[in-house]
Amino acid sequence: MRFLTSFIILFFSSTSIQSQPLTKYSATEIQAALNKLNVLGSVLYIAAHPDDENQGLLAYMSKGRNYRAAYLSLTRGDGGQNLLGPEKGILLGVMRTQELLAARKIDGAQQFFTRAIDFGYSKTAKESLSKWNHQTLLGDVVKVIRTFRPDIIITRFTKTKGGHGHHLSSAILAQEAFWAAADPEQFPEQLQNLKPWQAKRIFWNNWQPSQKRLASMPPLLPLNLGKYAPLYGRSFREIAAKSRTMHKSQGFGATPQRGNSFDYFELTAGDTAYLDVMDGVETSWKRIDADGRLQIKVSEILESFNAQNPKASIPQLLNLYQSLDNMKNSFWVAIKKEEIKKLIQMCSGLWLEAIAFNASVVPGETIKIKTMALNRSAFPVKLNSIHITYLGKKIKINAVLNENEPKAIVSTLTIPGDAPYSQPYWLKKNPGETLFNVDKTFSGQPVGKSALEATISLSFGKTVFDFSIPVLFQENDPKMGEQYKPFLIVPDVSVSFAENVFIFKDSVPHTIQIFVHALTDSAVGEVHPIIPTGWQSKPGLRKYNLAKKGEQAAFEFEIRPTKNGQNGIIKAVAQSSQTLFTNEVIKINYPHIPPQIVLQAAEAQLVKLDINVPKITIAYIMGSGDEIPQALHEIGLKVDLLSDEDLMTIDYEKYDAVVCGVRAFNTRENLGLYQKRILKYVENGGTWIVQHNTRFGTQVAQIGPYPYVARGRDRISEEDAEMEILAPSHALFNFPNKITTADFDGWVQERGTYLAESWQGKLYPLLAGHDEGEPSKLGSLLYAPYGKGVFVFSALSMFRQLPAGVPGAYRLFVNMISAKQ
Repeated sequence: MRFLTSFIILFFSSTSIQSQPLTKYSATEIQAALNKLNVLGSVLYIAAHPDDENQGLLAYMSKGRNYRAAYLSLTRGDGGQNLLGPEKGILLGVMRTQELLAARKIDGAQQFFTRAIDFGYSKTAKESLSKWNHQTLLGDVVKVIRTFRPDIIITRFTKTKGGHGHHLSSAILAQEAFWAAADPEQFPEQLQNLKPWQAKRIFWNNWQPSQKRLASMPPLLPLNLGKYAPLYGRSFREIAAKSRTMHKSQGFGATPQRGNSFDYFELTAGDTAYLDVMDGVETSWKRIDADGRLQIKVSEILESFNAQNPKASIPQLLNLYQSLDNMKNSFWVAIKKEEIKKLIQMCSGLWLEAIAFNASVVPGETIKIKTMALNRSAFPVKLNSIHITYLGKKIKINAVLNENEPKAIVSTLTIPGDAPYSQPYWLKKNPGETLFNVDKTFSGQPVGKSALEATISLSFGKTVFDFSIPVLFQENDPKMGEQYKPFLIVPDVSVSFAENVFIFKDSVPHTIQIFVHALTDSAVGEVHPIIPTGWQSKPGLRKYNLAKKGEQAAFEFEIRPTKNGQNGIIKAVAQSSQTLFTNEVIKINYPHIPPQIVLQAAEAQLVKLDINVPKITIAYIMGSGDEIPQALHEIGLKVDLLSDEDLMTIDYEKYDAVVCGVRAFNTRENLGLYQKRILKYVENGGTWIVQHNTRFGTQVAQIGPYPYVARGRDRISEEDAEMEILAPSHALFNFPNKITTADFDGWVQERGTYLAESWQGKLYPLLAGHDEGEPSKLGSLLYAPYGKGVFVFSALSMFRQLPAGVPGAYRLFVNMISAKQ
């Protein structure tokens, strides 16, 4: 059973946000942990994406009922949009993973994932499960159930009620996995380390009771998620609002509903429950101790706990731990031993940290690390030893930790030359189109281990505990004070291009820059591009010599397409000695989550484009963040990004077109306040393009000169959906480029989102399209004359197409900004 214990410990350590050392906890948090110690029950919630979870229910189950609660999200939300910045795709998935962990830190639940990539909106479960590989994903859900072993499972959606394919698929997989997890013939390879597990029942989280229920149906079971929790000073809905607000990239800041607030739960499989969702589940210590000896000990610990003197509980906790240590190891024994260990750390005020002297190193470099242990109680604790990844032997210390006297040890270690770079574990191998490429050790964990870990051995009396903590970097911010960041192992240099796409309108050569950013001192080597067949580059290579870490240099290469050159990928490569460096080190840094880095192949697209581009100047009002301005600049257009102050004062008459970026009316308050200035500009003959906004957080009642409704219900999610040009002779399809249906070839992820569903005034549609099996939708591109000018609403996903180098999207966008009456 040794594997079971180590697996549980790995599970506990891998679900925390690795940006803080083990900290001292308040008496309230200790009391909450003691309450949880007294309960042996588990609840698993399953849905499709970050932000699909019911945070109120998770808080209620974890902090109110004191169960182990967890959320299994099929995806990391890679296909969504980003209200905060430019991250899309896998970068957004990294960001949203951390947002989920920040949310779980508030509501007290744990977090799991499958290997599924959020490939974008899908309208049917059939399509979603086909793209993901139904059986593979079912195996992932089964593995999480066998790992977590929930007593009950709750789904956010049903097999028929969910809105779209990913949601419906999460319910289908949950229902299938409910039975499959208990079947030893299903996914038998998992049973080398796990056991079959049958949850008692599975529910649908039916948010509101149905008005029509047959007498033969199982009863709907209510839970009051608005109940007040005195220990936390908040109701569970209030805790949930704090948790949900961590989904900041989606603009999901939440205001809590206060007072009684019920959710209802409908049985979909398993044993019928008549009074409570956990009917018939033994959640006391009788689950592992029928004679009640352990329950007596736990009750005594709870009754005698003194918030003013938490260390007084340590002897009782050690006694309970020893009793469990003498028992045959089992799932719940291992879990409760970890909880007791954590409680002992909390009651002693134990502070443990391992701080690297540098924020990052490269393989082969030497680093100093200061490991410190501080016992802030009078209970006798001995520091036995310290071990750090790559250090070799343990450092034996055998020193008593006197009350409030820190003991620090500085170690020096060399990072092996073949040490892996810091990288989210699911991105260490190139992802597939719809599934991350993760090896068989995958068990649904949200994040992997830190680059370095310190294991600190401490004795509390005769009981020895090993505490594993991440090695971090600490700094003092003048505004924020003490800050901790993950310690990183990085390549010698980061290489990158200035743009994701380089447009060649003819055979004239372009000068392209490759940036080399030193991540270590004395970075010396050569850099060159790798170009596709049919392209030419000169010079062949350039030498770089960067003396100090943090220095950056740009190297120019002349790139020319030949007559036979086809669109393709250009790659940046730096070489030092025999080592190649082909990645850009991308930083993701927002205040609500720990800083992250992602290593991404340094690549860009070379696109030969048959396009006419007039000499016009554009005012661009950025919304949530997109790369359209860079794309327009690449084809020779002058683009000015307008600030909030500009919206109040700028003279729009000097611009040929004004473009509102994606979700601009969601994010720019001044835009709503001063859009009348843009309307006046249009009235005088200007051109105004508005791209899609969401229905949440719109800063104005009406966008543009005429009302239209775009609530997010209509979209064309199939990137290859047939598109019909409704007015082929319209100027927008003829100047300065002739637009045909061929211009919709090669689009990525989707055609459009948040299409207009209805419109009034002089607005009229120019395009029609639909997903397979659906009626035609007309709201992807609306046009209206207004005064002497033109207003255009576009729900086309140009923010995805232009950075992807889709030729037809460039041609159509240029026509849009050139539109005149």
